[in-house]
Amino acid sequence: SYKPAGEDGYFVLLAAPSIDVAEDKIVARDLVLVLDVSGSMQGQKMEQARAAAHYLVDALNPADRFNLIAFSTGVRLWQGELQPADKANRQAAHKWIDALSAGGSTDINRSLLEGLAQFVPGKQDTRPAFLLFMTDGLPTMGEVEPARIVNNALNNRPERTIRLFTFGVGYDVNTDLLDTLSQELGGRSSYVTPDEAIDEEVSTFYQGISTPVLVDIALSFGNAVTVDEVYPSPLPDLFAGDQLVIVGRYHK
Repeated sequence: SYKPAGEDGYFVLLAAPSIDVAEDKIVARDLVLVLDVSGSMQGQKMEQARAAAHYLVDALNPADRFNLIAFSTGVRLWQGELQPADKANRQAAHKWIDALSAGGSTDINRSLLEGLAQFVPGKQDTRPAFLLFMTDGLPTMGEVEPARIVNNALNNRPERTIRLFTFGVGYDVNTDLLDTLSQELGGRSSYVTPDEAIDEEVSTFYQGISTPVLVDIALSFGNAVTVDEVYPSPLPDLFAGDQLVIVGRYHK
């Protein structure tokens, strides 16, 4: 903290968990991967996208639940609802991923709503919900207006903690749309250029969010001090190996 004479003070707060976290300290999650398999994904991009999906399935934590969705002109679900991340379900998911092929247009709006619909209220709906959305193109099917797509996502999100992580591949994506979606739904956006390997970038990206240790974070200063201009707001989730940085002003 730092307080110049006669002025309000400044503070910065750093919070970082250890890199290695005991398995029973990891927050169990619900995770859905929504994968673009439109015609522009044919060839090497499709092979790398399948490899990325395989990696995500293998990297699930034992207490997680998950589902997979592929989209192009239409939407295909691996299962109708979230499944436990047990050995049998992982093996079935790998077979489903291997059978994916690219073709058709890009219906971002419908696939996004299908992904959000997976997180229906239930007995385990207190766990954080992660939606990973990967696409390499602009919306060309169904609703194509970016502002309406964002509004549809916000109006159809369930009443629980949801984090949307968008992953853009190549130069043809609408970065404004993906950035806005991830920001409005409490996640992050990442991008891969054509000369980068999708599976490697996705694995690096996922490692950063694979071990949540604190979610729905709130910070209380009690009655001893009054603060304002606190950033960021709301506070993001905290993952193993990550660091939470909070800055603001204080009185007294």
